[in-house]
Amino acid sequence: MKRLSWLAIAAPAGWLTSRLPWRTWTADFRTATGELHDALLEDGTQITLGSASAIDAAFEANVRRGHLLEGETMGRPLSDVRGTVGTRATHPPLLVQTAEGVVEARGTQFGVQQRDGFTRDGIAAPHTLDPREAMWTRGLLDANDMRIADLVDELARYHAGVLRCAADVADLRVSGIYQLTDTDATLALLQRTYPIRLRSITPYWTLVEAIDSARI
Repeated sequence: MKRLSWLAIAAPAGWLTSRLPWRTWTADFRTATGELHDALLEDGTQITLGSASAIDAAFEANVRRGHLLEGETMGRPLSDVRGTVGTRATHPPLLVQTAEGVVEARGTQFGVQQRDGFTRDGIAAPHTLDPREAMWTRGLLDANDMRIADLVDELARYHAGVLRCAADVADLRVSGIYQLTDTDATLALLQRTYPIRLRSITPYWTLVEAIDSARI
């Protein structure tokens, strides 16, 4: 199994500037809502950007740094290689900066998310990466007895417009493998499978609610 690990180092000074829209618009790599993008960084690191994500990359002699401005990324950093004379050449660690701190990517695969509402105190301990956690890089989500409210939250990140889940159906449990990049098809499948309905409040505002909910 792949190893997902990180090390919180410090909160970056001037974190506010990293949240300004122009930083996202001019990022080295960025995606629109609902889009996934694979990229090869200058040092050989392979990354996948999730929906509505942006990252800058900078490489110097002793520093490899990525600045995740928005969204999420999963990557496979450049591995150590043997030098021409048989010695093992090592590369400086790959540092991924976020608004809350800097994480150090170790192992063969890493994932970092930059979402609203997180703090330095909210960084989780290192843990083994469940292969299902990486399925989003293929546009899929493995829901195993998941609250439909949590599933809708994930779909909302890929959905054009506002997507919400009503309280009367939030705790309904669902299971299956769902498409993230075709939210309309996924929502239609959920509506056929579970006792829910989709209500369009406006063309860009959809509510997932119980099938017997009274209309407003």
